[in-house]
Order: sequence, then C-alpha cells, then structure tokens
Amino acid sequence: MVKRNQLSPPQPPLPIEEQCKSLIKNLASCKQTIRDRSLRTVLRTWLPEQTSIPDESMKKLWQGIFYCLWHADKPLYQSELIDRLSAALNSLPLPLSLHDFAAFLFTMRREWSRIDRLRLDKFYLLIRRFLNGLFEIMDGSAWDLELTRRLMGVLFDGTFLAGDRFSGSGVNYHVACAFVEEVRPFLPLRKEVLEVVFGPFVVVMGVVSDKVLVGKIKSCLFDELLKNGKKLVDVKKCGGDGGVCEEEDDVVVLGSVALSMEFAKRFYEMGSSPDCCQGNRKVIFALRKEFLQLEKEMLSSGIEVCDMEGSRRCEVEVPELVPIEADGLNAVAEKIVANGSWKKKKSLKKCSKSKTGSVKKDADVVNHGNKKDETMISDLRQEFEKIASEMGPVRDEVASVCEEAEPLSVAKKSKKRKRENKGVVEQGNREAAESGLPGPSSEKSSKRVRFSLKNNVVWKPHCPIPPKYLRLPPSATPRGSALKKGIPAGPVREFCQSRKTKKKVKPSTRKVVKRRSRI
Repeated sequence: MVKRNQLSPPQPPLPIEEQCKSLIKNLASCKQTIRDRSLRTVLRTWLPEQTSIPDESMKKLWQGIFYCLWHADKPLYQSELIDRLSAALNSLPLPLSLHDFAAFLFTMRREWSRIDRLRLDKFYLLIRRFLNGLFEIMDGSAWDLELTRRLMGVLFDGTFLAGDRFSGSGVNYHVACAFVEEVRPFLPLRKEVLEVVFGPFVVVMGVVSDKVLVGKIKSCLFDELLKNGKKLVDVKKCGGDGGVCEEEDDVVVLGSVALSMEFAKRFYEMGSSPDCCQGNRKVIFALRKEFLQLEKEMLSSGIEVCDMEGSRRCEVEVPELVPIEADGLNAVAEKIVANGSWKKKKSLKKCSKSKTGSVKKDADVVNHGNKKDETMISDLRQEFEKIASEMGPVRDEVASVCEEAEPLSVAKKSKKRKRENKGVVEQGNREAAESGLPGPSSEKSSKRVRFSLKNNVVWKPHCPIPPKYLRLPPSATPRGSALKKGIPAGPVREFCQSRKTKKKVKPSTRKVVKRRSRI
C-alpha cells in the first residue's frame, strides 16, 4: 500500500549557473515590479550567501544589472537604484566585493558603446558612486597599505591599463575627471597612502597611448593640484600661518598634497624611462617643470608642510546630553499650550479622548492653558480701555473693541412692507433731486441695482444721431445707413430667413410620347 501523507524528499539546490539564468532574465524584464523583486533577491539573499562565484556567472549577473538600470527612467528611481547597487560593496565580504567591482568595470567597458546620449547621465552617476564606495572600503580598513594597493590595482587594471578588446574610453575619461572630487572627502591622508593613491597616475600618463586620456588626467588631476599648491604658497608668504593645518578646505588639503608628493622627481623618472610613449614626453616634462618651480618656491620661502598623518578626524564628537527633570517638562508643556493655536488645543483634546490612560493629565494641561488665555484676554481688555479713555470724544462715536457686540434680531419683511419702503425711498430721492440736497446714501439703502439688456439704451430709427462726445453703449450707436451723409435715419428692417420653396417638377416627355403612341 502507498502512504498518502508521505513527505517528498528535499530537492537538491540548483547550481549557481541555473540560478543566475533565472535572476538575469528577471533583472532584464520590461516590468518594474519584476525587476525590483529580482534585484531585492540578488542583493539581500542570494549574493551574501555565496562564498565564491565563477567569473562568467558574475559577468552575466552584471549584464542583467546593467539592463535593470537601462530600463530605469525617472531620476529619483535611478538614484535610489544606484545607491542600492553601490551600497552592496560595503555589505558583501571583501573578496566578493572586489570581484563585484571588477565585474562592474568590465561590464561598463563592454556595454559603453551601446549607451545613447539620453542614458549617459545615470551611468556617469553609477561610476561615481562605485568609485566612492571603493574609497569607503579603504577608509573602513583605516587605509591599510596592502588593501589600498590591492584595490587601486583593481581600479587601474579595469580601466586605464585594461588589456581587453573593448573600446570603453568613456569610462576611463569619467574616472579621471571624477577621481579628485570623490577622493576629496577622505583627505588628508598619510604620505605612504597618498603615494599609493596618486602615484599610479604618473605611470599611466607615460604608458597610455590615448592622448585624450592624458589630457584629462593632466587637466582634472595634476592641474588642480598645481593650482591649489600655488595658492597655498601665496597664503603662507602673506603670513597666514595660523590654523593652516586645522583648516580642511581645498587649498590647504590639495595644496599640501602637491607640495609633499615630490611630483617633479616622479615625472622626470617616468619621462626618461624607455617605457614612456614618445608623444607623452612633452606633456610629462612640462608638468615636471611646473612642479619643480613650485617646490623651489616653497624651499626659498621656508614653508613647511604640516604632517598629514592623523590630521583627519575620524571620530565624530557626540554632544553631552543634559537630563531634564519632570518640572522642566511640565513648564515646557504649559508654554506650548499657552502660546499655541486653537488647533493644538483641539488635537490635545482629541488625544485625551482616544487615550483613556492619560485623560487626567491632558485635562489638567488644557485647563491650565485656558486659565492662561483668560488672563491674557483680561490684560488686553484693560489696555484697550485705557487707550480709549485717553482718546476721549472718539470713544462715544466708535464702539469699544472689548465690548461684545449684541446680536441683532433680523425679522423677515413681508412683500407689502418691502413695497412701502421702496416707495418711501423713491420719494426721498425725488425730493432730494428737486431741492439739490444729497439723498440717502447708497450704503444705508437696501435697493440693489440690476442691469439687463432690455432696459439699456438702444438707438431707435427716426431719432437724431447722438453727439460724438457722448459715451454710449454699443447698442445705442447707430450703424449702417444712419452714418451716411445725406441719407436720413430710417427704420431698421429685419429680414427673415427665406424659406426654401420646392421646385415644380415638369412632366417628363417620355410619358407624353407613350400617350401619343397609344392614341
């Protein structure tokens, strides 16, 4: 006999390649809900559980992530998605995060030629955030030299010194442009760390054959260091010694990097080495000349660069918390209730009704606030009365502000009463017009003037044409033949619409022929 309630044996887990196929398919979906669900699964559950992923599987996974960002349209959603992707670098284990960063650079270089100009901005932002995430990993390890050297090697091997066949020059250009801006929040650093971070750029300028990349590195990195170094020397010469090491602005931080790294010596060694490209020697020796002049100016003026080690404050100062007693809290609550608006009081009352446990406390606070309001109103009333007594005769004419207005009883008037009032008002207006005295004001009269087209002035035929200086409505101005000279104004004829008459149908000739034939 077969047991019905027998449990099925546990199925073995799918291999990584099969799991990647299903995830990649969902990541590249056209529906946002499917993409979000798949990305949540990858970042929260699947990736943290993996100890090692094959290189091909990681590249395929990043191809799906690339198209997941490709389909993201709105800027807020794009920035949120990029933040989630870049935050995974710090949450994953270190070997897996390095593999993830290397696969990201490879995917960017491979897919860069397919990106159109409308989608460039979000991929530029993705490169910046991943570059910042790389520096955060170094900062989390207290800028360990071995780890920093390893991470910078992954960055340079995946971008500037990549030996693949893909033409991802745009990735290299943007990394060169954004490097100083992204590393700036983590400066200043020790001199040994600065040599690992900035030193490889000198080698790249000598080895790379792309002149555009050489120009980008020169203008965005070394020219920026030169500019801030010259400004720092000028500040030191003017006597601005106090607090230079404590300041963390661009002039002090980047200028000290330019003065302490001895770039002139490095450029000379690179320019004179046989590995240097012949077309890049001119740019390298020009930079060497400028840095050498800057270093000589620093030595001649006797300027000393402060020690960079330990100058950046890694610890955040926490403010001391002052304990507040119960009396202080009650005083603050009284002030809020006394000075608050009526809406706050209503909200307090609603909360007191909803929460039975705190009914008594809320009621005491509200009653205390009402007492405060009454005292404030009484003080204001006394001040108004004092001002009114000083003004004297004005008090009889104008009612006091503090006096409460008595409600007036408005009775409904009958139709007969309205007619009588209307006749009295018209009679008063006529008498005032005859005697030349001003009639009753329009403010006190209850008569309302209504305008209608029937009662307006209309020009009639056989009437004299009104003078030109008289302003009349359009309906009262004569038109047509009345404006012609020598023709008297006649009646205005309105022509009615002509009725359509049916055409008389002539008898057909065929019938006549038939009749004749019959005859």
